Amino acid sequence: MTKIKREKKSNIPLILMMFVIVVFGLSILYSVSGPSGYALSGVNDSEYYLKRQLVFTVFGLGLALIINFMPISFFKNPTIWGGAYILSLALAIAVKLFGADHNGARRWIEIGTYQIQPSEICKVALIIFLAGYREFIVKLRAAGKLRAPTRKRQVWNHAFFDFIFPVGACLLVDLFILMEPHFSCFLIIGFVVAMCTVNSGAGLRTWILGGLVIGLAGIIAAAAYIALNPSYRDNFAHVYQRLNIFAATSGDEDAEVTEDETRQVTNAHNALGSGGMWGRGIGSSRAKYNYVSEAQNDYIFSIYVEEMGFMGGLILILIYAIMFIMFVMVIVRANSVFARMLATGCSSLIMIQVVLNIAVELQVVPSTGVTLPFVSYGGSAQVFLLVAYGLILCVSRDATDPKINKKVTNIT
Repeated sequence: MTKIKREKKSNIPLILMMFVIVVFGLSILYSVSGPSGYALSGVNDSEYYLKRQLVFTVFGLGLALIINFMPISFFKNPTIWGGAYILSLALAIAVKLFGADHNGARRWIEIGTYQIQPSEICKVALIIFLAGYREFIVKLRAAGKLRAPTRKRQVWNHAFFDFIFPVGACLLVDLFILMEPHFSCFLIIGFVVAMCTVNSGAGLRTWILGGLVIGLAGIIAAAAYIALNPSYRDNFAHVYQRLNIFAATSGDEDAEVTEDETRQVTNAHNALGSGGMWGRGIGSSRAKYNYVSEAQNDYIFSIYVEEMGFMGGLILILIYAIMFIMFVMVIVRANSVFARMLATGCSSLIMIQVVLNIAVELQVVPSTGVTLPFVSYGGSAQVFLLVAYGLILCVSRDATDPKINKKVTNIT
């Protein structure tokens, strides 16, 4: 009996959701960024940030739609996922050595009037690497390879190939990003790698043994770094400052910060609360007039809620929630370990940044510098978050079953 192939169809609801959040984000950016664009762009143009973001968005949308129609087998090629890892490691090293220095951090590579943040590329590249590597290992085991002579050695074999090597390889890139320093990106990549590994099918013993080895290596590396860099606290002064600011704005009177240092967080929180139920109205924010500096970036949600109120903020959160549910449906219907890990990684990348940004603005966690996906201004972030979205679309179109696939590959 001839097996009928499933007709490949693009996930139209998910594509429409992409355009909804992008258009919504551009509208918010236009309303919020006018004063900053006029004052800081150097060209007295209130639409400065919107125009630049439109360029990044069109480019990113084009890439997302192209990736949507690409066969998933293209990304399974060892040359692609292996090259993705080499690219991420090379970029992480290059930006540390040759990146532009801004306020003591090297996170950008300047090309003309544009700045590229290589860490945004690394996030997506590492997801492709993890998914490709895992599928490669699963196929080797299915072919009867990677066998150890004894049961005990086989346990360590699983721990090494399923956890220690892939997670360690990603953490190597992550450590270079941490040394830029870019602590928030370090945390995001760590979370994404963890989520991909959770959904890889690795067994509990593999997690325990691999976690012990990675944890021990991390402790040794941290101790060596501290011993060789007595002034290590200076490299992460901004992290300690943000923790102190969080403590001060949370009621700790002993926190050693000045009123000027807490101004940004306090004004953003006041803007968030001043919107009330329905907000001041589109374009009517007061805080965006330099009370909250660079309102188009980290604290854009607060300014948006000031203008649109609690209901406006709730609508944006609901859009993200619906998007998340759509992502989960793609993950559970993925028909291979590669597709499942690719969709898991890209979904985690987008949603963890949503959660972190909103949590910061609600003063649930200290400031992280994480922007709001598809809403905040940022060229590299906009393009590669859309690339991640495109990869989810690719999985949905080319690597899912019509019925929910409940089988999880557990080879240990």
